Amino acid sequence: MSIPAVMSPNAPAAGLSGEPDRDPITPPTVRMGTPPFGADGHGGATILIAEDHEDSRDALRTLLDAFGYRVHVAVNGREAVERARALAPDLILMDMMMPEVDGFEATRTLRADPEFRQVPIIALTAMEGAREQVMAAGCDDFMCKPLDVRAFLDRVRTWIESGRPAAS
Repeated sequence: MSIPAVMSPNAPAAGLSGEPDRDPITPPTVRMGTPPFGADGHGGATILIAEDHEDSRDALRTLLDAFGYRVHVAVNGREAVERARALAPDLILMDMMMPEVDGFEATRTLRADPEFRQVPIIALTAMEGAREQVMAAGCDDFMCKPLDVRAFLDRVRTWIESGRPAAS
């Protein structure tokens, strides 16, 4: 079985060491006994994954599910906007190159809605040098594919815990 292009082949899978206290990627439900909490303080935080490649969606969903997050998916930007409005997620992971409506337009659409100005959006893309473009579209952060699993999980946790700072 090959690792989907969204994940770095050098990053170990979550929780394989069997030593939860020393393994930084062991799911929080094992390490701390409780799932990560969302903005409402209840249960696992809700994350929306907007990704058109099925293997990448499945890999991200499986990884985040293992860490106690409530994960929902969208296969294009149009669906991402619709699902975000229906779910009010704590975090959005946005692929930038998708069919119908790309991640740039989906992000701009969400940012135009006052309900989504404070929801963190992390751009996930294989486009080298796209940082300025994704930030200009309204993303809060940027990660280039293939993702390093540890760095990705750390970034997700940081954004879930801190949220998006209020606009000045």
